[in-house]
Amino acid sequence: MPAADVGSATVDLVAEHSLPVPLTLLTKDRELIGRCVASLPDGFLDPSTMNFRFSNHSWVVRVDGITVLVDPGTGNGRKGRGPYFDDLEVPYLERLAALGVSPEEVDVVFSTHLHHDHCGWNTRLDAGAWVPTFPNAEYVIVREEYERWDTDRPEPHPNTFNPDVFDECVRPVVAAGRARIVRAPYEVSSSLTVEPAPGHTDGHAILRLDSDGRRAYFTGDAFHHPVQMTRPELHLPGCDEPEAAVATRRDLVARALAEGALLFPAHFPEPHYGSLATDGDEVVFVPAAPPPGA
Repeated sequence: MPAADVGSATVDLVAEHSLPVPLTLLTKDRELIGRCVASLPDGFLDPSTMNFRFSNHSWVVRVDGITVLVDPGTGNGRKGRGPYFDDLEVPYLERLAALGVSPEEVDVVFSTHLHHDHCGWNTRLDAGAWVPTFPNAEYVIVREEYERWDTDRPEPHPNTFNPDVFDECVRPVVAAGRARIVRAPYEVSSSLTVEPAPGHTDGHAILRLDSDGRRAYFTGDAFHHPVQMTRPELHLPGCDEPEAAVATRRDLVARALAEGALLFPAHFPEPHYGSLATDGDEVVFVPAAPPPGA
């Protein structure tokens, strides 16, 4: 994806992979689907299967003289993540390099939460040990999220679908002295602020970008599909706190509408980001326009 400009900041996408997910996991309301999805690009619904394309990607934000990588995917060669995620072999770092960014040039890595598909590239396997992929980066992790997954807790939080992730993807960056465990809100730079957005997980957070009068939110898994922008009470299975997730979605929708902000979710299919508008009493997702010549 060519760079999106948000004020003086640039935003690029690094694709990892995608998979089909049934939209019926969110809603079986055909009328709602017709209203909310019919005008969206094809990836948001395949009517023949009722699946949408669940994109796994990261965002690269360059602003204030720093390079920030948001939600660094699952990673290659992992085990126990489940179908579509185990034993990946994708040219993620090559795609990052195509944007002009080497692992050594990443200044900050921010995971909105610590599910495997948001922190996997934190580390890579080197001589049988997991080591930081981005050796010069500060890895920003919200404290509540760190504590939610810490396997050293005397009473660990239930964890049936995220095995080994903390020990493979988080503990090594802590041991290397690269982790910064923070309380949200936390200022990454003058233009970037981590804000709490709990629900999907206990410590789920978003990244707010303010640059030259423009605003954007990197929303992680607050939203998985635009139908949740119209109906915030809808959610995929696996939320830690469903009621809090609904409240977070309602808040983000209200803010994005009032501020004219761009939203950069973690899993939307192409064009992967956009803004919100209203159609009568209903909120609608407005995908970003394709770049000239696309």
